[in-house]
Amino acid sequence: MREKIFSNIVGIQREMLKLLGEVSALTNSPLAIENAIDDVWHPKCDVFQTDTEWIVIAELAGVEKDEISVSISPEYLRISGNRGFPNSNTTVCYYNMEIETGRFDRKIFFPDLNIDKDNPKITYINGILRIAFNLAPIVERIIPVQ
Repeated sequence: MREKIFSNIVGIQREMLKLLGEVSALTNSPLAIENAIDDVWHPKCDVFQTDTEWIVIAELAGVEKDEISVSISPEYLRISGNRGFPNSNTTVCYYNMEIETGRFDRKIFFPDLNIDKDNPKITYINGILRIAFNLAPIVERIIPVQ
């Protein structure tokens, strides 16, 4: 009975987030809502710009470096992978379980900036993934008046 109630609540949550995302997309400044319909968790990220770089920092504590995949499309940056913890052979009774495990996936859409997407600088230190893209200078072209 409890499992059915929990499943129904999760279904309602997913539908509400889907509806909120669709309504938000109609506005001038849509919210960045993760797709809650899938079965993956979404790592927290900071995204910011300096004078010379566009930077994404993702919190991936406990994820092994070889479990992380970074890919780039013309529209977005994708960080995905898997976080697992060693299983013991003893029976466990959790009192609190907040650390998400399993597959993760996060898409971060590129802003309307001139970014060098071909040469990101990627580092992974102490569970923090840092991806930095150089901002390409804006080149103005002089057009002669005829």
